[in-house]
Amino acid sequence: MRSSLLVVLCSTIIAAAAVADEGRKMVPLGVVRTPAPVLLQQLQEMGAREKAAALRPVADVVLEGAEAAFIFPVVGTAGAFRTEGVLYNRRNQQQTVVAYYLPIGGGAANCDRPGRAFVMDAGSWYVYTDLVPDLFPGTSGFGSMVVVGVTANGSADPNAAIDGNARIWSGSAETGTASQNFPSFSVAVPAGPQSAFGLRADEFYRTNWGIFNYDSVARTFDIVFNGTRGSGSIATEIPPCTLVQSAVTGGPYGSLEIGFIPRDGRGLFYAYGSSVDNRSLDAWSVPARK
Repeated sequence: MRSSLLVVLCSTIIAAAAVADEGRKMVPLGVVRTPAPVLLQQLQEMGAREKAAALRPVADVVLEGAEAAFIFPVVGTAGAFRTEGVLYNRRNQQQTVVAYYLPIGGGAANCDRPGRAFVMDAGSWYVYTDLVPDLFPGTSGFGSMVVVGVTANGSADPNAAIDGNARIWSGSAETGTASQNFPSFSVAVPAGPQSAFGLRADEFYRTNWGIFNYDSVARTFDIVFNGTRGSGSIATEIPPCTLVQSAVTGGPYGSLEIGFIPRDGRGLFYAYGSSVDNRSLDAWSVPARK
């Protein structure tokens, strides 16, 4: 009897996590035809003018906090997997945002995908237990999401202060939930190489790498595997406005660092590594950094 009750309770908890109303939602305003690269370019130009007006060097770093735009590098819904997302307006006034979903492997067509506009109340945060279909009804699969604060006339808003977090999860009555966290990341990525470390790839662990190229042109990256038991490298082309992820090849590498080197030397990309224990399925992700 006690065992049956525990199963029922676990089932109830899992079901509640998947379908519960997590409070109020952002107010939808409809479809926005301006593609994401246009708004990101506007923010980039505004930032360049701000640096020039300051008449002094301004640090080119990724900020750890709210910004005018951010990306969720990996989000989606497929099979047993869902994405719980939190979006936060840290400004003390209402903020309109435009969200873009760019499906994995979508290629150059992603650069022209429309977005969806929403209104966020001042100082408010919103929880979505199935983020992609909640914001983009009828959409499934995995990809990346770009969220940009905009003004009343639809231009990029450099004064926006938005933030977020995404957690990909799955669960069952028997095992509970398992998840990987992919927090929001600045679009103001410093130019040049980055690396993700603290990963593992050997007989007991497998690892994937991912690159989200949110530039409007295809780019070639050298990907370097530097492990305690071996090393290797590959080169790959990443289409514009697209997330590409793949398994680490070669090895075994043991404890592993993955280097991501854009041949054009520029920023406008997000990279990460993700390792999984082959037996327990314990998993973790590591964003690349300078």
